[in-house]
Order: sequence, then structure tokens, then C-alpha cells
Amino acid sequence: MGAGAAFAATAPAAARARTAAAPGRTVFRLPDGFQPGCAGDGRFNLLYFGSLRDGSVHRIDPATGEGALVHRGTGSPAVALRVNWQNSLFIAGGAARELRVVEGGTGEVRGVYPLGGEGTYAGDLIGYGPGHCVTDAGRPQLHLLPYGPSGSLPPPPGGIVTLPLTGEWVQGDGPTATGITYADDGSLIVLNAAAGALYRVDPKTGSAQRIPHHGPSLCGGEGLRTLGSRLYVVQPRQNAVDVLRLAPATGSTTVGRLTDPGLDFPGRPAVDWSRTQLCVPNSRCGVPPRPSTPYTALSLPG
Repeated sequence: MGAGAAFAATAPAAARARTAAAPGRTVFRLPDGFQPGCAGDGRFNLLYFGSLRDGSVHRIDPATGEGALVHRGTGSPAVALRVNWQNSLFIAGGAARELRVVEGGTGEVRGVYPLGGEGTYAGDLIGYGPGHCVTDAGRPQLHLLPYGPSGSLPPPPGGIVTLPLTGEWVQGDGPTATGITYADDGSLIVLNAAAGALYRVDPKTGSAQRIPHHGPSLCGGEGLRTLGSRLYVVQPRQNAVDVLRLAPATGSTTVGRLTDPGLDFPGRPAVDWSRTQLCVPNSRCGVPPRPSTPYTALSLPG
């Protein structure tokens, strides 16, 4: 059975898939065979999940648990996903070396933007003032898709601005820039999974400064998310999410860790509708992604 047939067969069963578990914890059921790699939060408090298998996007209303497939992918994975104020979905395509923009309401593809040559891996992304910025886990650089007037996008496939990472940045042998968010001062915070540290990056020059870190190493982390005054670093191989506090004077400090028996190789998270919850998809990378393989996402107190 092909991926499309698998989604069609499982969509009715996943149409209402919200299960309250322990206090403050909710389980969302995703379509069998979907293999989510990322989540994003959008307008009307909706959650969007991207598939590692083929880039499809599944939407869930966290208040009711009702879900629907809103975009059927064409084969390129969805490694990271963000939603802007226009309800456009920005999807980092991993080894496909592309940034896809999809209309969240209709599922129509607005544009596909190539990001780089051999070795590029579109790992994580963040929307901020000038546009959307994508990390390159395979090469020491960031890729920016700038906004035009009123949030318009440049005609694909052009328009991408590549920013080399300089200064104190150290590129590892394996995946390196695997997470990104923004700071209140307008700088970008980039996770260096090889060095196990965060770097503050000037979005205009690419100059990177290592942020002092107090706590366990952040090596192997994938994906950053900000919720209030806290910064969350996903540790997929440890089935955990590290909780950090970032202060200009002292750097980053680990203040806790989110764990749950239901976490199974967690992917890049979203913020739940309450703005106090972190919604984490389970990629289950240790389990063969067959059409019948079940998948879930967990909403956990932040």
C-alpha cells in the first residue's frame, strides 16, 4: 500500500484523536504511517505536523482533537515547520535541500526554494522580522528567505540569501547547526549540536559568539523552541527535552528536563494553544515506518 493510500485509510480513525492522560498531559493521535518529524503552531490555536516520510502536513485542533490532512507531500521530508501570521507553512526539507512554503488553509504549494549544494541539510527554521531563516546542519551557513512588501515572497526558485557563519562558530564533522530561535535583542540563537552549545548570531553579518552554558552538554540536540522565559532543546536520542534559562549576563543554564514514558524519539516541537504547553511529536525513528505503524504527539506542561 502506498503512502497516499495509507493516509486515506487511517484518516477517519485519526479524525478525533485527543486523549487526556495525566494532569496537564494530552496525547494526540496522528495517522498511522505518518511518522511526524516536526510540529508548528498557527492561527486559531491549530497545530500542524510534518511527515518525515513524504512531507505531508496533518492539522489538529488541540481543543477538540479533530484532525485532517491538509497537504499531501510529494516525497521530500518535513524536518522542521513554522507558521506565519498569514497562515503560510514554512517547511525545512532536510536532505532535500529546500524550503517549501505551503498555504495552511488549502494545502497549495506557494513555492519551493533550493537552499544549497551537496552537503546542505535544512535542519531547523525560525520566522522573525526580515523573513524565515533556515539552519544548514551540514555546512556552516544559514539561509534566509526574505519577506517583500506586506509579507510577499520572492518568486521561486530565487530569492534565498545565504549567510556564512563566522566568528567563534566551529563546524563539526556531523550535523552541527540543528536548532534556531531568536533573542529579545534581535539576534539569532543557534544550537551547535557538535559543540554542545548555543551561539548568538548577528543576522546581518553571520558573526557567531558562543554563549556560556551551565549544565549538561547540549550535544545531539535537535530543534529549539522558546516558551516564555525558557528555551527548550529537544534531545531525541535521550527521549527528553532540556529546559534552559537564557540570561544576557550569565549565558544559558539548564533548569530542568521534560521526560515522559510516551516520548519516542521526539521531533521539533510546537507551542500548544494554552501557550503554557509544549507539543512534541514522536518520530519513533527506531521503529520501521510501515503504513500500519501508529504515531502520536504529546502536549506536556512547559
